[in-house]
Amino acid sequence: MINRFFKKKPNELSKVEYWKKWEFFELVDDLHKAEKILEEFKGGYSNNLDSAQDFHSHLVDYIDDIEYGNRTDLSELWIWFAPTCDWDDLVGMEGMELGNRIFERVYNWKKHNSGK
Repeated sequence: MINRFFKKKPNELSKVEYWKKWEFFELVDDLHKAEKILEEFKGGYSNNLDSAQDFHSHLVDYIDDIEYGNRTDLSELWIWFAPTCDWDDLVGMEGMELGNRIFERVYNWKKHNSGK
């Protein structure tokens, strides 16, 4: 009887299937790429971060939190990588494609996970 409470519903995705559907693993890979790019930048300023080094430090901590399961809220990433926001301010044209890809994945993840 207790097993029926823990069975996956026929139309329900497993956690891994769900992550694959919303490209969560690809998002984490792209965040690592962004972290490597930020290592190369010094100084700068944006609305939410004091410098590229500050952004790098926050991003490294954020990635660690995601990978170790301590964070599922991606709101800060949404703000950092939104067009014409922190990523664009600090990295510029060199990282535009990567930043847009990260933002799109975060946007899709947020849109389909709000309220859960």
